[in-house]
Amino acid sequence: MSKIKSLVAAAVLITFAISGCSNSFDREWSSSSKHQGVSSQDPADAELTLEAEDYASLYDDLYTFISKGVEHGVVRIAGYAGDIDADMAQAVLTVSNETPEGAYCVYYMNYNITRLVSVLEVSVSVIYRHSRAELDAIDSCAGGTDMEKLMLDTLKGRLDFVTVRVTDENINETSISAAIEKAYYENPEDILYIPTYTVNSYPEEGSERILEISLSYPYATSTVATRHAALERKAEEIVAITGEGTVNDRLLRLGEYMDANVTYDNSVDASDIDARRYSAMTAYGALVQGSAAGEGYAMAVKVLCDRMGVECYVVRGRYNNMDYAWNTVRMDNGQLYHLDFSVFDPAGAVFKTDAQQLAANYWWDKAEYQPCPGPSLYGPEFDPPVIVDPYPPVGP
Repeated sequence: MSKIKSLVAAAVLITFAISGCSNSFDREWSSSSKHQGVSSQDPADAELTLEAEDYASLYDDLYTFISKGVEHGVVRIAGYAGDIDADMAQAVLTVSNETPEGAYCVYYMNYNITRLVSVLEVSVSVIYRHSRAELDAIDSCAGGTDMEKLMLDTLKGRLDFVTVRVTDENINETSISAAIEKAYYENPEDILYIPTYTVNSYPEEGSERILEISLSYPYATSTVATRHAALERKAEEIVAITGEGTVNDRLLRLGEYMDANVTYDNSVDASDIDARRYSAMTAYGALVQGSAAGEGYAMAVKVLCDRMGVECYVVRGRYNNMDYAWNTVRMDNGQLYHLDFSVFDPAGAVFKTDAQQLAANYWWDKAEYQPCPGPSLYGPEFDPPVIVDPYPPVGP
């Protein structure tokens, strides 16, 4: 026997910041700490012998070793069609770097090629950064809806680390960010503060990847728990003040309360994404501390409307050419109307149509939110001005 070659290939940990969930959601999401060091494998899979006759079967054997968590494996080769030295090097690099299991689990892979009487024998050794048990525990995310459910559960539970296998190449920085924001803006009572986050991807590209999502929340969990309890008490007290009656009447009473008890905070730069971590941008800031920026008002109205059973949404856009937020609410006639209690004026048009809101110098992405077509709830004096086309069409 003569030793032909010894090659060492390390799986490359591909990481990127983009700061994902089982096909069935019948179990709770779990959080785990980042794995450090070498993983022990199932003794039953500690060694395995397979056969190969070409590159495809050689690649499949190496993938089998990794997917089973094999630490020591042997590939026996007879009548190999190809350059075993080049193919083995390529297969090790590809399996280690370009498959989710390899990129996520493999820390180090070593192999020796030995020539026997009539066959070649490749001895493979693998050191893992994540065990097969850790790999098996990862849920899979099939698409955007699954990722939204995962992020909602993650933020409600204040989990700081989640691992998920994705099977949709469209799950990326944009879709994960959108899922986090959707969870936050639709649940301002349960999720007081939005986290910052980073995502490590194994591998970096492809339809199937393993993502490690790390999240960081402002304030300690104990502090947030105390603030959450205070917000619940205050919201219950305020909703009781609105009494009974039509949606219009109850919301007007709510507007009167907020006008008298909440001060607008002009110190917050809403264009700074980190400003969302300030209390002034939250329902807690508006209702408990009594001071908030526009987004804080909007989040507070969302909390109160949810408790009142009034359909309500937070709209993010611009007002007077500044980043801003307000609400849309479903009124008694079944239509949605814009509502901004930070500029509450009971003598004006409190509940506006899209046209009235645009005329008041608000702007928002029309494709992102449901329309508010009207009809107007007020007299013609509140109708937006008619824009006359300065260049009417010419013709008969």
